[in-house]
Amino acid sequence: MSAGLLALACAAPAWAQGVPSGQAVVLWQVLWERVEGQGTQAVLRFIAPGVGAEGGVDFEAAQADMDWLCETHGVPVAALPYARSDDVVVEITDRAVPRGETDPEAVRYFSVYRIDGETCLSEGF
Repeated sequence: MSAGLLALACAAPAWAQGVPSGQAVVLWQVLWERVEGQGTQAVLRFIAPGVGAEGGVDFEAAQADMDWLCETHGVPVAALPYARSDDVVVEITDRAVPRGETDPEAVRYFSVYRIDGETCLSEGF
């Protein structure tokens, strides 16, 4: 299965349960991108209305959620034999915003991780 078809297969929403903040989080998209000089990165995009202005989940709580999502979802995705990735980007947003586009009303948090075995190491992005 090509990476493009795999991205489509993984695009259907799936519940991510147990994030540290307790907010509702839905896996929206999984994409793979080539980064010049750095290899391939997996991008996991989650919708979490709790990070919005009315939701009450601040950046620190969202960061803990992104760390957890990398460990539980990013590590297995990065290890897929047909779509290995060196890095994982976890995005949490309060609404669906197409990749590469902006929405001034949207709240979006990103975190970039280097995968070391079964551990996510934050790149401090």
